[in-house]
Amino acid sequence: MWYTESVMSALQSIFLFVFGICIGSFLNCVVWRLNHDCSPLRGRSFCPKCKHKLGWKDNIPLLSFVLLRGKCRYCRSPISWQYPIVELATGILTVVSFQLSVVRGEDSLSTVYWLLITYALITLFVSDLGYQTIPDEIVFPAIILAILYSILYSPFSILNSLLAGAGAAGFFLFLVMVTRGRGMGMGDVKLVALMGLVLGWPKIIVALFLAFLTGAFIGVILILLGKKRFGQHIPFGPFLTSATLISLFWGGLIWQWYLEKIMG
Repeated sequence: MWYTESVMSALQSIFLFVFGICIGSFLNCVVWRLNHDCSPLRGRSFCPKCKHKLGWKDNIPLLSFVLLRGKCRYCRSPISWQYPIVELATGILTVVSFQLSVVRGEDSLSTVYWLLITYALITLFVSDLGYQTIPDEIVFPAIILAILYSILYSPFSILNSLLAGAGAAGFFLFLVMVTRGRGMGMGDVKLVALMGLVLGWPKIIVALFLAFLTGAFIGVILILLGKKRFGQHIPFGPFLTSATLISLFWGGLIWQWYLEKIMG
């Protein structure tokens, strides 16, 4: 019996991973098109360098990159490592998100919701890291989805979510005004509003703390390595989205550990 259950669990994880890397391939396409004024849902994929339309065998997640040795089949231009990395990360996060939903005993619609939020965060991470943009086409639908989910599934915690979102956005809006947009932009304000709605209190505190901590650490490392100068802009969206994903999965445990170990 245990053997059968193990095999079924392994097959389920493999299916979810394959599904996830396919979604990751799509997210790569969405990020590029949103930042190049193209429709993310219309038209076939093409090479950004030679504009040649890609066939199905050029679009197999992970496998095509390996078989083509990281180069376009038609013009031999290098393919960015972003593509396989995002596909791999999306596959792994799909499995993790699904398994944690099962552990929490959530129904199918809740599981789909958390997967959609995870995919939105991955898209925002890649877009801000590569293009320093946080597309409204992603963040606004995600905000609406988070509000609808809270109303339908957590009506008693909707006030918590709204206050967390408004509080986080207000705090970042204050930072934007103080720094006159040099440290952060309005895209970050919209992103933290989404974070607050999704995480609620106290997970939003965990996420913001992790984002500022990792952002400062990476910033110092980049300055010491000569990659950035002091005062030079570093996209903050990747730190915010990464911290949100960590808080989604383990924010409750981190907060509990903080109360028990730090606060005594």
